[in-house]
Amino acid sequence: MAGSGPVSTLPDEGVCIVTKLSAWGLLALLSWPGAAAAQERPLTIPQAEGERHGKVLGRALACGVDRVRIDGVLRTQRARMLAAVGRALTEERYILALDDAMRLETSLPAPSPAACERGVAAFERLETAQP
Repeated sequence: MAGSGPVSTLPDEGVCIVTKLSAWGLLALLSWPGAAAAQERPLTIPQAEGERHGKVLGRALACGVDRVRIDGVLRTQRARMLAAVGRALTEERYILALDDAMRLETSLPAPSPAACERGVAAFERLETAQP
């Protein structure tokens, strides 16, 4: 046996390798449905959503959309965000980003008629979006 290489004294070495491979396969199999479910539900980032909605709602407000309609969309989107990420992230991140973006949009000079047309169209898409 001299020169034939290392010889293992572990009798079940092959079984250990198969067991490790099976464990990794099982782990991959178990994580697959979770990955599929995550792909069905879009990723929600509260700050990004708040900024995007704030820009749309602030532009609509600057373009003269009725405040009652804007408040309705605010309530709907806040409820959607509460369901998606919970109360803490909604209040600490979504609402703050939305408020900052709305404040910025309404503090800018009046938008052009073309910008108002696009802003109102974006508002209407947000208003009719399914929660």
